[in-house]
Amino acid sequence: MSSPPTRMAVVGAGLMGSEIAQVAAAAGCEVVLADVSQKLVDRGLARVREIGDRRVARGRWTAEQAEEVATRVQGTTDLDEAGASGCSVAIEAVTERMEVKRAIFRGLDEVLDEEAMLASNTSGLSITELGRATARPAQVVGLHFFNPASVMRLVEVVRGEDTAEATVERAAMLAETLGKTPVRVRECPGFLVNRILVRALCAAYRAAQASGAPRAVVDVAVVAGGPAPMGPFELGDLIGLDTLEHIRRDLAAAYGDRFDDAGVVGAHVSAGRLGRKSGAGFRAGVDAGETEAGDDGAAAEQFYAAAADEARRCLQEGVVASADDANVAMRLGCGWEHGPLGAEAAAER
Repeated sequence: MSSPPTRMAVVGAGLMGSEIAQVAAAAGCEVVLADVSQKLVDRGLARVREIGDRRVARGRWTAEQAEEVATRVQGTTDLDEAGASGCSVAIEAVTERMEVKRAIFRGLDEVLDEEAMLASNTSGLSITELGRATARPAQVVGLHFFNPASVMRLVEVVRGEDTAEATVERAAMLAETLGKTPVRVRECPGFLVNRILVRALCAAYRAAQASGAPRAVVDVAVVAGGPAPMGPFELGDLIGLDTLEHIRRDLAAAYGDRFDDAGVVGAHVSAGRLGRKSGAGFRAGVDAGETEAGDDGAAAEQFYAAAADEARRCLQEGVVASADDANVAMRLGCGWEHGPLGAEAAAER
């Protein structure tokens, strides 16, 4: 098994890329953080420092520790000139557009050493397709960090059709080196967590649309009725309804009507109500006096039943190896108190 990397590249200095770079630097890696413009690189480097400053303010780090981590991250607009050939791992974290990612993977394939592993932080695009844009598909893997990566413990380690078992093991070891918990996932549309979560959201939205229940009532019922820390409407606003609709449509195209939301999300997006980021959404921008009293236990029941059903499908399809994997992923990726397949996991033990 390969030893943990001492130097790695992160391509994309946006929110996820800079967070991943910070995580790697905090674990002791030297990091080359790349983007297409110096402005974007500088913004990413500033975010790395902001994370350290927050930890100093909370008494978790000393100022010297924060500075040491920040200086391990080198910004660049030219990976070749920055010495990417010395990196044993490169993680791509750019926009969720396959043509952009393919171009990056082709470029990385040219500048990195032959043994280097290429990883994508994609939340659902094909690892197989990305791998086949390179001359090393066996060394291409998904490393899906969750936002914010500096805090969230889960990493989905996603195996494409061509990914070698040694690469999966290497990627899982890297995640552990970075202080994360890896869950191995076989490639499929939406991977694991998004499949389970968005399926549950769609079920709750359909139920609320059918019953006419107030959104606040549904949110209260879901939190009261199970392990989720946030109701489906409040969570949709947090995710961003445009982002959620993009994911939901991809999943509906792949899996059919169980990802139908009765048009609820798309209607808000068309009206420009995108959630917290726009100041208006399901609950954002709504009168604070909206009642939370009521009992829409049916919506909550459908929310959790849909999550459990999708998790079982993932287990049956071999997307994950065990019910425990699905449970761990939902606990660490979504903050659930326990996973959707508690009974199945208990039976395995």
